Amino acid sequence: MIGSKDRFTGKMFAGLWVPAMIASAGWAFSDMADAIVVGQKLGPTGLAAISLVLPVYMINCMFAHGFGLGGSVRFSKLLGEGKPEEAVSGFNRLLRASVIVSLVIAIAGNIFIEPLMALLGTTTSDGALFLATKDYLQILICATPLFFLSNILNYYLRNDNHQKLASVGSAVGNGCDIALNIVFVLMLDMGTGGAALATLIGQVIAVGIYLPGIFKKAHTIKIMRVRSNFKETFLCFKVGFSTSVQYLFQLAFLLICNNVLIRMTGETGVAVFDVIQNASYLILYLYEGTARAMQPLVSTYHGERYEQGKKNTLRLAIVFGSAIGSCLILFVELFPGSICMLFGISGTAAQALCQTALRIYAIGTFFGGISILLGNYFQAFEKEKQAFLIVLLRGALVLLPCTVLFSMLGIKLFWWLFPATEIISFIVFIVVLKFGKTVGQDFESARVYSRSIHNKNDDIGVMTEEVERFCVQWNADAKQTYYVTMTVEEICLAIIKGGFENAKDGYIQLTLIAAEDGAFELHIRDNAVSFNPFSLETKKAGDEGEYDMDAMGMRVIKSKARSFFYRRYQGFNSLVVKV
Repeated sequence: MIGSKDRFTGKMFAGLWVPAMIASAGWAFSDMADAIVVGQKLGPTGLAAISLVLPVYMINCMFAHGFGLGGSVRFSKLLGEGKPEEAVSGFNRLLRASVIVSLVIAIAGNIFIEPLMALLGTTTSDGALFLATKDYLQILICATPLFFLSNILNYYLRNDNHQKLASVGSAVGNGCDIALNIVFVLMLDMGTGGAALATLIGQVIAVGIYLPGIFKKAHTIKIMRVRSNFKETFLCFKVGFSTSVQYLFQLAFLLICNNVLIRMTGETGVAVFDVIQNASYLILYLYEGTARAMQPLVSTYHGERYEQGKKNTLRLAIVFGSAIGSCLILFVELFPGSICMLFGISGTAAQALCQTALRIYAIGTFFGGISILLGNYFQAFEKEKQAFLIVLLRGALVLLPCTVLFSMLGIKLFWWLFPATEIISFIVFIVVLKFGKTVGQDFESARVYSRSIHNKNDDIGVMTEEVERFCVQWNADAKQTYYVTMTVEEICLAIIKGGFENAKDGYIQLTLIAAEDGAFELHIRDNAVSFNPFSLETKKAGDEGEYDMDAMGMRVIKSKARSFFYRRYQGFNSLVVKV
């Protein structure tokens, strides 16, 4: 039957979500591993040292995720538009820029390490805390280029239909990080430096697993020499920065909180704050993982101008993210003592404070998780203003005033700043979206025709009639209308005959765009076996021997089309033809 039902997004999202959850769990436990083993070995002093170094980690995250996410959004959009050469060129430009930036950060960090530590809140007079912080910081700074490379490759692999390789690399690298933390810190007594070294080695292993995704021919992304285009690279980073700027805000927040807490309660308050930060990894990383699963689909649909698919992807992300997030929130509310024990805060004066803080913090994480999904949704189709707004609210406009306010109320009430920030930010963002300037589409919706058909020839006949009327509506002449309808008919018939075979549940989704330059851009997705209609070959009609009429039709289309691009994406065939 002909209709507009979306039969592909659910399966594609599930295929992306499961590997993303595995990877996110690995990231969460890896980031928590440092605090867990150091807390078990060094107690509050070790936890405070790791907390003091977090602002530097935030700087690295801001750039690495800004480059990786912004570049991958553009990469998927270009593939969705059928422009693989531009997508690969953009990858290489961005990779080169990120390497330069990471090297500058690593060199500057090593040169100015003493002033940097004073800025972080510790000096030589702090004794053990100063030494523990310096041991961790030195290795973290040296690992900056590896951290950039690992994150950028992970983002691009997920957008290049290789989410499993990205998840395997992440899971194995983070698993090694956790194992080496146990060896270096608990067994070899290497302190915070051992924890940082374990993280560095984990990144090396992850990058080693990712590299085949570049050098194997089956992948779209590859290393090649390209001319610099600073404007394009900056625009990519700008898109990514709309949400990665949260790390810059977190840097300011961490500096403020660490200094406030160390004056208010000494190492105890900073140690509890570090446990809160690690609890956020446990919960919010899974929302971040859901956002990573959502982004490639939304960016691809944006390139295809398939608005219904974008909305369906957001709905699935909210449902899946909220389901798993709520389970973890419930665990924190019911078993805060187990989390305190995990980080070495058990049987101490800090335990009661830590349990209370965890319960209060968890209240706001549901709203924080939904905000993460909404921000990443807008970012995925280059609406960086909306994405930046929610990050600005959560990271500065609401968070910093709440921090100042609750710091005046004493240590027991201080932790309420977290739920207050998340709830207020969420409400303000929704109000701005509802009553502010409407988030419009980049493309006039009337210029897009979208239909889904079953594997029946008579469905194709009805659809081609609609396509013909659509072409006439947008001023196509008789010749162009003929070629567009012929392209739709021939490709759909070839898919039914060559891809579906005897399948009863074969579906073809078609999106036709009337471009402003007068061209018509055709996007076709089907659930057939791996099948590229343009791979059909035939002799010319005048040659001796038999020839395949389906292949003959493809030959005509290829000769008349301005461009065409095929790829197997998320288990389905995707085809872009411009007529």
